[in-house]
Amino acid sequence: MTVDRPTKLWNWNFETRPPTFDNSTATRSRPIIARTVPLPTVSVIIPVRDGAQYVGEALQSILDQDLADIEVIVVDDGSRDDTAAIATSISDRDSRVRLVANRGKGIVDALNMGLSLAQAPLVARMDCDDVSLPGRLRLQVACFDADADLQLLGTAGLQIDRDGNPLRPVDVPAGGDPLREALARYNPMLHPTVMFRTEAVRRAGGYRRAFTHAEDYDLWLRLSETGKLANMDARLVKLRSHPGQVSRMKEDQQKAAAALARQSALLRRHRAEPFDANGQPAQAIASFLASRAAMGVGISSPERRDIELLLRTADIPLTLTLKLLFLAAVGAPSFRTLALGPRLAWRRMIARPARMRLN
Repeated sequence: MTVDRPTKLWNWNFETRPPTFDNSTATRSRPIIARTVPLPTVSVIIPVRDGAQYVGEALQSILDQDLADIEVIVVDDGSRDDTAAIATSISDRDSRVRLVANRGKGIVDALNMGLSLAQAPLVARMDCDDVSLPGRLRLQVACFDADADLQLLGTAGLQIDRDGNPLRPVDVPAGGDPLREALARYNPMLHPTVMFRTEAVRRAGGYRRAFTHAEDYDLWLRLSETGKLANMDARLVKLRSHPGQVSRMKEDQQKAAAALARQSALLRRHRAEPFDANGQPAQAIASFLASRAAMGVGISSPERRDIELLLRTADIPLTLTLKLLFLAAVGAPSFRTLALGPRLAWRRMIARPARMRLN
């Protein structure tokens, strides 16, 4: 079975808005010639903020794909460097590239903006500092053509350093039981490598702000509840590792967001999520923890890791922390639980900004 490729009526000059006409008789009497132009097979979404060092190489790797029937949506999230100028220069040479501004609203809004603009039935993700190998999009599209139930497909990768030198292979669980078991414990899909069905993600509600820094993991968990997920074991994307990456700078927030995503997936089986999924992450975490404490039920051993990660969030009240520690001790007492309180207290103390003393 093949992916449906809808068509759209565009005017002869291929503009997405109607041309303007003067009031001359000759112009008014000229017939409007229209033609049906196929929409792209894949929309590639690239969010970027201050990515001037690498965005040109990333874009070129997409434009050099052996599947040419694509559109590339670059969402500039408030860059203060030459990112926009570089993307504009490339779009001037290749009409498949489109640059839109997100004005620094954040990664989740940037991704959802790209998703709202996508015209193709399939969306591929790409980060501004990574490099896709030439056959990536074609091979992923072939998998969707062959499996109508497939909603999300990732690939393995190759980690490279800031200069593009290979560091190590990045493997992923390929599918079936290994992928489902991994999904319950961590994010087993590499976000810059994935392709998904556009309408499936729109129906799921897109990316959610409460899970910022693990917004992809939350989306994969929701998609897994309605359709099929898979990974290819082929290494089709070079994943760049460098000190400026958000994943390095926001490691604690990423772990907490992933913990919230796991706990939310468990909650959805029995009840609604007790927080605003499109609100701020810290507020969502606090609301979830308060709801969990109010249950008065002991915390199981598998839950304890997530509760610990969530309690590291700033401004969680001490009374709430103590209540959850007590529930953890009652639910699954262990030496690790007894050590949890001091560890959290120490982390909060060293994370607190030093106060200047006034003379």
